[in-house]
Amino acid sequence: MDDEKWTIKLNGTKSPLNGNINRGNEIDDLDTIANELGTSKSDLLNNNIIKDIHVKQIKIWHRGYIVAIQFLYKVTTNDKTYSINGNKHGGNGTKVTTINFEDGEYILGISGKYGHNESNGNLDQLKFINYIPSKKHIKFCTNCGQYNTTSFDMSPATGTVYTCFFGKCTDDSITNIGMYEGSIQSQQFQQLQQLSDLLFPSKPYDFPALKQEFARLKYQELAPRVRNEKIKFEELTTNLKTKTGGLENVVDLLLDAQKEAIKNNDQSIQGQITAYKNVLESKNLTKDELQILLSKQTELNQLEEHLANLQINEDLANCK
Repeated sequence: MDDEKWTIKLNGTKSPLNGNINRGNEIDDLDTIANELGTSKSDLLNNNIIKDIHVKQIKIWHRGYIVAIQFLYKVTTNDKTYSINGNKHGGNGTKVTTINFEDGEYILGISGKYGHNESNGNLDQLKFINYIPSKKHIKFCTNCGQYNTTSFDMSPATGTVYTCFFGKCTDDSITNIGMYEGSIQSQQFQQLQQLSDLLFPSKPYDFPALKQEFARLKYQELAPRVRNEKIKFEELTTNLKTKTGGLENVVDLLLDAQKEAIKNNDQSIQGQITAYKNVLESKNLTKDELQILLSKQTELNQLEEHLANLQINEDLANCK
């Protein structure tokens, strides 16, 4: 029904870029939409021209990584509704996945993986997490490459959804993804009540309880992932130690220094890290191998901190 569809307006907020930020040229579908409407991107963001905007389709060309991406948008102004194709960004690929959106379906989150290599690091995997209010249904739309690289998760602020793509690309790949946020109009926050009813059918609307339930579900989803990533990291560390010719302790010193730098945001330790890397590079380890090791450690540390925070929040809630 129409009252179960959300009206979304651009609010000028952009997500951070996720991916190999040092690689690729900037791309922005809002430029294409502005051109189609005969105005500027600045006017779209500041002059309330768009009354409703959401994604209708995503096409993703892929191999072991994301080769290209193209979004289709439904855009409503004061006097007309448009169907606007964003540009096809990236390169050419024969394998394509198409995600078709229902009329009232919205992007609530995106996750994926990317590589750090400055010469060929790309977006390797993408997952779109969508919500259909009329069905009270969350839909996971996954597109996977073959590479197991650095993970990322992105989600819009409370009361908003993702509406329009921007990012970076090369002539043959997508290297970064970002999204503009759009605000759900205030009268439609009743949908939070519907989502609460779905999770707590016998209780009145209680936002703290709803937030706690999401945290619990996120913890259940994240815990196995942290365990798996920890096993992979330990295997990677062991494999690299076997190549050092008896300098296994230097690998441990490198990881300890990196952990201390992350924990205390201490750039002065960078000299120690560089020294340990130089020693290990002289013992058959490459710069790429060491960079992957340190990136995996940083990723695992972030996941463990996120998991710990979810557990703390649940414990505090249970103590009230």
